[in-house]
Amino acid sequence: MEDKSACIQAKVVPLHFTYLHIHMKKITLIFALCMLVISTQAQLSSKARVSILTCGPGLDFYESFGHSAIRIQDDSLEMDITFNYGVFDFDEPHFYLKFFMGQLPYMLSAEYTGMFLWGYKYEGRSVMEQELNMTMQEKNRLYMLLAENYKPENRYYNYDFFRDNCATRVRDMIQQSMTDSIFSRQQMQQPLTYRQLYYAYTDSLLWWRFAIDMLLGVRTDKKLNAWEYMYIPFDIQYQADTCLYHGKAGGIINREGYLLPSTLTPPRRTPITPVMAFSLMLAVALIITWYERKKGTYVRIFDILLYLSLALLSVAIVFLWFISNHYATKYNFNILWLNPLAWVLLFMLRKTPRPVIYAMWICALLGLGCFGLWPQSFNIAVLPILCTIIIRLWALLKAKAAVKKS
Repeated sequence: MEDKSACIQAKVVPLHFTYLHIHMKKITLIFALCMLVISTQAQLSSKARVSILTCGPGLDFYESFGHSAIRIQDDSLEMDITFNYGVFDFDEPHFYLKFFMGQLPYMLSAEYTGMFLWGYKYEGRSVMEQELNMTMQEKNRLYMLLAENYKPENRYYNYDFFRDNCATRVRDMIQQSMTDSIFSRQQMQQPLTYRQLYYAYTDSLLWWRFAIDMLLGVRTDKKLNAWEYMYIPFDIQYQADTCLYHGKAGGIINREGYLLPSTLTPPRRTPITPVMAFSLMLAVALIITWYERKKGTYVRIFDILLYLSLALLSVAIVFLWFISNHYATKYNFNILWLNPLAWVLLFMLRKTPRPVIYAMWICALLGLGCFGLWPQSFNIAVLPILCTIIIRLWALLKAKAAVKKS
């Protein structure tokens, strides 16, 4: 669900967060021409065709989920426009602050389909087209909905990776235009969560998965119905193939096929996974702790690096939970180990008051003891991190006791 800059085709998240970085000003003329076509033609002709475009994954994390758009063709009007809900502008004032606050405006773009496809061909990504079996009334309703959305006062919206992105907007526009409800809101027999769904597309990007897992809260583990599944572009493609339309399964699809094949080589999984890296860190912590007990000393540098990392990441957790507008980053129980108390430990170390150490220790023990039992799913790589924190806090208590005796 990519989110391409207005320079680009949109991609997704969240985050709703590569492409051909063409500057906004360079495509102003294209937008203007598309707007002219949209604003001057109120009705499509009988030759009009409407399609869902589903773009394949790219090599980067934010390209892993694909992308959705709506194509409207009308040979009588010499029209071939793709409506794309994932566009943003890198020149937006305070771009990064708005991004982290969840206030970065995304917009609907309209571009000639040839240019849209050129971007994906350049990246070697596939594009599947599903032509929809719609009545003329439904086609015109969809066209007018998109034209209304494309007006300058309506085209901007607050992007949400899970609930309002390039895929969900395509789903909503098509659903609103059909006389028969096609996309189901029923609960799945074995419902998955937002987290489980994006896991299916990140098997080769385990470090990105770990980073995202740290920042997303308990809402990411909500069980979803069929309607909510469609925050993933490929699920819209699948449901369009299988949904009921006037009582007939798959009746919404008139024809389908690839406009572009994928020419990408699938990315390989990194040889060093987060579990491996943090297990090595745990082994180093055990060796250092054994050395300290044997020599009666205290190795400060390891704990300084450990608590510095925890402290910095705790700022991100607190900011995204309590300050930002992101829906999925609230109620993040990773705060048990990415705890702001790490700042006290960082600056005071052996002078840290015991209540602070005990509080941090209890939080880490609670996270470890309830691993797999929390309503929020923790990344498996958190296990060795929790063990490292518990061991080093114990070592710090021993070091404080030794100083007191001396």
